[in-house]
Amino acid sequence: MRIAYLLLFLTFAACKKENKTSEDSGVVDTKTVTWTSDISEALAKAKATGKLVFVECYSPTCPICQSIEPYFSTSEVATKYNSEFVNYKLDVGVAEQVKFLNDHNIWLPSFPQFLFFDGDGNLVHQAEVTPSTASLVAAADEALSTDKRASLYKSRFDAGERDFDFLVKYGVYTRLVKDTLENLKVGEALFATFDQNELGSETSWAVTKKVVTSVDNGFFKYWIDQMPKAAAYEKAQGHDGQELNTLGGIVQASIFRDGRKYSTQKIAVVKDYIRKVGGGDYADTYVWEQETLANLREGKPQVALNIGKSMAAKFSNNGPSLVYIAKVFNDNFPNNSYLPVAKEWLSAASNLVGEPAQQAEWHFEWARVHQKEGDLKNASERAKQAQKMAETAGLDLKKFKNLVNTLRNV
Repeated sequence: MRIAYLLLFLTFAACKKENKTSEDSGVVDTKTVTWTSDISEALAKAKATGKLVFVECYSPTCPICQSIEPYFSTSEVATKYNSEFVNYKLDVGVAEQVKFLNDHNIWLPSFPQFLFFDGDGNLVHQAEVTPSTASLVAAADEALSTDKRASLYKSRFDAGERDFDFLVKYGVYTRLVKDTLENLKVGEALFATFDQNELGSETSWAVTKKVVTSVDNGFFKYWIDQMPKAAAYEKAQGHDGQELNTLGGIVQASIFRDGRKYSTQKIAVVKDYIRKVGGGDYADTYVWEQETLANLREGKPQVALNIGKSMAAKFSNNGPSLVYIAKVFNDNFPNNSYLPVAKEWLSAASNLVGEPAQQAEWHFEWARVHQKEGDLKNASERAKQAQKMAETAGLDLKKFKNLVNTLRNV
């Protein structure tokens, strides 16, 4: 069962918008699924009728999405979806429509995705389907079942359910709703229950693609050293090079989530991962901030400062980058010995920050440097200028006002 379930979806991961509409007439259309043209209207209808809203997230350029399309015109699917749901097609290429997903903090790991909402806009179920009547009907039945809905996955997991297919579904769902902590738990549970003799299988690679988001997960650790095998699976599916995107995405997610806590030893390992997925030229640049913080935590401030100098040299023509480097050191350096170097960075950025928002940050970091070196007069002037530029740019003024007030009271 596990192999069949995963292999059916291998092709789907590569699809990373014809709308038909009809008005309610009291008669169920049994020939084709009818679509409401506006999501707000769909939610209102659902709330009034007590139905769920079915949202098909699709792309008109996605072959798998198009292969599913004919099944919406089968009698069984049309009857089920028209009688039980208010239906809406969401084109992932239309920003106005995608706003609905963003507003609900939903990220699509692949598409098509079948999402089901109550009339208040709460997500109650998510499903991935194959091009078959049975698959579409099964997705609908699960959404209608108060025992099988995705919104209950967490309670089932917490109760100890560890069925393979369930864990895969829950893992995909955690990514969709951006529940990173649960995703890590599910990924660990999947690896713990997986037959280690099958780690090189296509099923194992499919799990890695669909669920894993951490470089600490056993699936990732296996596949980062078995990339030719992963490449062969991708090539067989017609997705040459997708293994680099998959593994690189896991590295990126890990750095974004956990990188600021990494030790220098862990960062060295992550740099090696970056090189393996083809990012060798950017490894140092990609984790410079995390590496700086790690060296500071480990009592190596001069090493950290050298990293800052190296990055400033690389970005010598990028004003906002120079300002950001100064900010990192203003935020974290344990003493004032770095200040002469920070002043060099900010001076170099003077003709490279043009927009009000950039100037606001530039003046702000200058103010902090002057404050740290005891030059409160210049610090106050810079802070006021920073607030003025921030007001012009429409930025959140909280930190700017706080600094102005702090300097006013010393």
